[in-house]
Amino acid sequence: MRSGGTSSAALVHLAMVLLLAAAFPAHAHEVPADAPLAAAPPSRNVWLALGEVTAANAAIWSVNRFIRKTDWSEVSPEVWGRNLTGRFEWDADKFTANQLDHPYHGGIYYNIGRDNGFSYWESGLLTFLGSLQWEVFGENNPPSTNDIINTSLGGLAVGEVLYRLSSMILDNSATGWERGGLEVAAGLLNPGRGLSRVVRGEAWRVGPTPRESTPLHFAGFARAGFLQEGDATKGQVGEGQFFLGLGLRSGDPFLDDFHKPFDSFSVDASFITRQDHFLSQAEVQGLLALTPLVRRPRWQVLLGAYQFYDYVDIGNYQVGAQSFSGSLLYRHELKGALDVRATLDLRGVALAAISTDPSETDGRGYDYGPGLGVTLRAALGSWPWEYAGLELEASWIRTLDGTSNDHLIQEGRLHADIPVFHGLGLGGSVQLFRRDSLIPHEQADTQKNPRFQVFVSWH
Repeated sequence: MRSGGTSSAALVHLAMVLLLAAAFPAHAHEVPADAPLAAAPPSRNVWLALGEVTAANAAIWSVNRFIRKTDWSEVSPEVWGRNLTGRFEWDADKFTANQLDHPYHGGIYYNIGRDNGFSYWESGLLTFLGSLQWEVFGENNPPSTNDIINTSLGGLAVGEVLYRLSSMILDNSATGWERGGLEVAAGLLNPGRGLSRVVRGEAWRVGPTPRESTPLHFAGFARAGFLQEGDATKGQVGEGQFFLGLGLRSGDPFLDDFHKPFDSFSVDASFITRQDHFLSQAEVQGLLALTPLVRRPRWQVLLGAYQFYDYVDIGNYQVGAQSFSGSLLYRHELKGALDVRATLDLRGVALAAISTDPSETDGRGYDYGPGLGVTLRAALGSWPWEYAGLELEASWIRTLDGTSNDHLIQEGRLHADIPVFHGLGLGGSVQLFRRDSLIPHEQADTQKNPRFQVFVSWH
């Protein structure tokens, strides 16, 4: 999906998602046992979901064809025939378009499925079909392999988070202006679901609200402060900048029951003042499956599976990835609510985009490929507040399209966030991003980007 101003819209939407979510901790509580019966899940409607996805694609295409008048939206039966019979390619769109816009659009397809009674995995299939339909019929460019993967897998992660957050806003028992305001807010947060609720008449139908809409554990937080980046390879220090970090935590794998994918998930994003790279980092992490290995009075070991969406844009260091993991989770209770937690992830990277030299890739500036990775995270805190923590990550990526044969990515972060007064804290962090790329017949290309932060936090 080609996009011009879409990246800005997706950035604004991401910021809105996290800001709205940060206002919800006070509403996260256990539903009383005598609460009214919960609504039954919507019946699965395959044809309506396919029709809504087609309508969404047609609407997006119409805006680009008749309002924005983009060249790539000029399609015809001849173009469709070529796309149906031709080969897929790796496109040369900008990093933000492929790694941010496509997961965002995939979330629209995904939520049409979820609101029509589809499960997580079934909605993922619908997301793939919606992306494939667009690639074949919505553009005059050949279908793109990376677009299909980023839209489908990124749409799973982004879409389920939006579904869960919009569920916390919606109240099927509300009426009048209150109902209208809630439906509008949920629709702005989750356009795909908003469209589906209008089509199905759910936007004004009065009834019970599903109990699972409000998780037992939910918290949002924010950090604001000063950030300093650099390029250690060239010995350069960048200008200091203001940054805003937003995040949320929903569900606790150690304290809550787990039934469905993303019953426990987290979202983190960092925004900076530099105009060209407003979104600096974003991560979505959702728990897909969980089983206990060891349970003792004061410590536990769990075996889980996670899905990850990662986006890093640090100066000229850019990495975006869709991945899944098998994970060991450990928790040891200390005094009061204090605990130590650690997680070891063994990741399979379905597709990663890694910045290289724009002159070597016809202006795209990054390679594409799958790979393997390992991540270790450890923290001391009281859920959801991490007082001190360490994160180490290493990934190997094999290039399928680009200039390098292999990439080795290493990231490390040490952070502290100390409580000062009620929900306020003071903290800082030190990060290092390193990329080693093997280029045929050339010396390995190494890039190192350190980052320092000091901030005030709100929890």
